[in-house]
Amino acid sequence: MRALRRLNVLYVVAIALFAAALAVTVASTSGGGGRAARSASVYDDGPGGTALLRQWLEQSGIRTLVLQGASFDPDPAREPVLFLLGASEPLTASDVAALRQYVSSGGTLVVATEAGLAEAPLLDAYGVHLAGLVAGSVLDTVAPLGTTADARRVSIDRGREVAAGGRALPVVRAGSGDLAAAIPDGRGAIYVVGSLAPFLTGQIAEADNGRFILGLAAAAARPGGAVAFDEYHHGAHPPADALAVLERTWPGRAFLLAGLLVLGYLAVTGRRLGPPLPLEHRPARSELEHVRAFAGLVRRSGRSEIARDRLRRDLRGGIARAVGLDPGAPMDRLLAAFERISPERAAEAREIDAQLARGGDAELLRIVRRIDALLHPEEASA
Repeated sequence: MRALRRLNVLYVVAIALFAAALAVTVASTSGGGGRAARSASVYDDGPGGTALLRQWLEQSGIRTLVLQGASFDPDPAREPVLFLLGASEPLTASDVAALRQYVSSGGTLVVATEAGLAEAPLLDAYGVHLAGLVAGSVLDTVAPLGTTADARRVSIDRGREVAAGGRALPVVRAGSGDLAAAIPDGRGAIYVVGSLAPFLTGQIAEADNGRFILGLAAAAARPGGAVAFDEYHHGAHPPADALAVLERTWPGRAFLLAGLLVLGYLAVTGRRLGPPLPLEHRPARSELEHVRAFAGLVRRSGRSEIARDRLRRDLRGGIARAVGLDPGAPMDRLLAAFERISPERAAEAREIDAQLARGGDAELLRIVRRIDALLHPEEASA
């Protein structure tokens, strides 16, 4: 519960942005469910792909191409018919401009979609929007497409009505509306189909779906013509660098925006990223620890005479202060003067000095305490 109370609203917003972008990408990729996952990609040989459609066109004598790679540049002279089926990546402003130039220059653009999310910029440019749902059924085509291709019935499992305004010509009727419509533009035309079903491997053989596709691809039947499949907007293009994932995909953009929001919030508020780290508390060392550490260093170095000489100097200095003589005076003179003041303490001092002169490390700590008690008897008695 404490962790939930600490959760800042900006973190929630960041997570929601990322989840929403991911949901948009998944929805535009899948097309919203159905009898199978609907990728509408020529590289998908499952029921929801269009690999069979490409093979069937090739067997019917129509050459096919795939638009993919580092750039998107459809050319009506190279491919007079372009199928843009179930795009999973949003069309950019430059993509829309390239497609409009393609159509006005004489190309036939076939756009099939059910969600209409990735294709929204292109549909908006032609004044087209998707209206109500169309239930699974067999629908009637409208002349002249039905006459030229002998495609009179189109079977779908679901779709959307296409509302294209007064410029549009109906191609497939769906009750009071249209499932497919054609919009002339310059020397070419754009066909908008509100269902992927007629193009998919699992449904291309139903009703007159195959003939319907042949009618849409009729412009590619001329010598040198070809039908191109747009795989660029299915992700078949290499990113320029690692940052392209963040810059060109909606989950990447949402993740980048969320990171900027969090970093900005931390910079403005000065909030830390985690709980505070307690300062390490180290208790002060006692004098005995310092003595032991120094003694250990001396013992490991093999120069115990350094400690003994220091203790003899301390002993000499303490006796000199007690008797009022120069610490540089001979030790015998200092002890003689000290004996006149306190014979017992003088005898103790003489024994300590002799023990330090003999050497040995085992009794150094005990000697330190004896010197301290000898030179400060009042503290030892207390």
